Amino acid sequence: MSFFRISLTPTERIIVSFAAVILTGSILLSLPISQLANSQASYWDNLFTAVSMVCVTGLFTQPVASSFTAFGQIICMILMQIGGLSLLSFIGMIALQAKRKLSFINLTTLQESFSRDDTKDFHGFILSVFRFTFAIEGMGALLLAIYFVPKFGWAKGVFTSIFLAISAFCNAGFDNMGASSLVYFVKNPYINLIIASLIIMGGLGFSVWFDLQTQVKKKNHVRKFSFHTKVVLGLTATILALGTLLTLMTEYNNPNTIGTFSLGHKVLASFFQTVTMRTAGFATIDYTQARPISLLLYAFQMMLGGAPGGTAGGIKITAFLVLLVYARSEVLGLPYTNFKHRTIDTLTIRKAIAVFIVFLSTFLLGLFSISVTDSDKPLLFLIFEVMSALATVGVTANLTPSLTQAGQFIIMALMFFGRIGPMSILMSLSSKRASKTANLQYAKSSLIV
Repeated sequence: MSFFRISLTPTERIIVSFAAVILTGSILLSLPISQLANSQASYWDNLFTAVSMVCVTGLFTQPVASSFTAFGQIICMILMQIGGLSLLSFIGMIALQAKRKLSFINLTTLQESFSRDDTKDFHGFILSVFRFTFAIEGMGALLLAIYFVPKFGWAKGVFTSIFLAISAFCNAGFDNMGASSLVYFVKNPYINLIIASLIIMGGLGFSVWFDLQTQVKKKNHVRKFSFHTKVVLGLTATILALGTLLTLMTEYNNPNTIGTFSLGHKVLASFFQTVTMRTAGFATIDYTQARPISLLLYAFQMMLGGAPGGTAGGIKITAFLVLLVYARSEVLGLPYTNFKHRTIDTLTIRKAIAVFIVFLSTFLLGLFSISVTDSDKPLLFLIFEVMSALATVGVTANLTPSLTQAGQFIIMALMFFGRIGPMSILMSLSSKRASKTANLQYAKSSLIV
C-alpha cells in the first residue's frame, strides 16, 4: 500500500497509476510468452494496444487474435479490467479488505476515480462495484458461452466469451476473433443484444447501480431513486432511441451498410451502432462505407459518451444536459437553471461548461495535429478517429494501422487524456501555479459578448 503514501494530489495519483499500468502492460505483452510465432506486433504496437486497453478504447494497430497467445490475451483482459475499474480501486479494495483505515487524501483519490461526491458508506460502495462488475461480466460470459462453445469448442468458446464479456462491460471494444470486430454478427440478435446490454450497464455509472441496488434491497418497498439516477436512466433511454432512429434514417438505403437488410436487421444494426458509439468500440458495419452524415452523427454521439463514474468516456450525458438546460435559461432570461423541479447549482454549471470547453479544445488541437502528420487521410475520417480516441470509443474507419507513427502517438495521447479526463489533467498541471492567485478579486470590467 506504499502507493497511497506518495505525496501526490488525487488527480496526479490517478494519472501515475494509469501510466504505470500501461508501461507494465506493454512490457508484458512484448514478452515471447505473450506473442504468437507469426505475430507482426512490435513494441510500439504493444504499447499502443496497452494504452488503448487501459484507457478502454478499442483502437489497435495489430489485431489481438493474430498477435497474442492465450497468456497474452489474459494480460489483455487484466489490462481492460484495470482500465475499467482503475488500479486505485483495486488498491483501495485490498486496503479496505485488510481493514486498513484510509486517510482523507486516499479516500478523495478513490472518490475522484469513481466521480463520487461523498464518502457515505464508501466501503459498501467499493464492495458493490466489484461484486456488480464480476457478477455482470460472469453472467455475460455465461450467456455468450451458450453460443460460442458449440461454435469453437469448450476451451476456446469459454475463453472467447470471458474476453468479450470483460471487453464489453468495460466499454473496451476489443475482441479476440479477428480484425473486423463483430461485423460477422451484424444480423445475429443474440450476440448483438448481449454485447449491447453489457455496454449499456457499464456505461450507466457505478453510482447509478449502487443506488438501484440500495433501493431494491429496501424492505418497506418505498423506493426513492436519486435525482442523478433518474436523469441518467431517462437520458440513456432517450439517446438510444433517438440515435437508433437517426441511424436508421441516414443508412436505410445505403447498400454498403444496412441497405440490403430486412427491416428487423436494419433496426438491430442501427441500435447497436448507437450503443457502441457511447464509448464501447465494437462495430458491426464498415464505417468506411457509411454516409458522411452518419459519421458526423456518430462523432456527436461519441462526444456525449455515457454517465459519469462508470467505464464510459466523452463529456458525459449529464454534463451535456446541464449545458442545454443552462442555455435554455439564459435564452429565456430565467433567473435559475431548473430541470424537473430541481435547480442546478452554479458550481455544477461551471464545471459542465469547463469540461465541454476543455474537451472541445483538446479535440481541435488533436485534429489539427493529426491533420499535419497525416495530411493524406480524408478529413472526415480523421475527425471520426480523433473523436473516437478522445471519447475512448475505439471505432475507426480502418484508419489506425495506416497512420504515421507521429499520428499514432497523437491518438495514444488523446486516449490517455480522454480516459483520465482533459479537465482533470489540466487542473493537476496548473494547481500549484493557480493556487497563488485563486482567491484574488480584481477590478470589475465589462465585455460585450
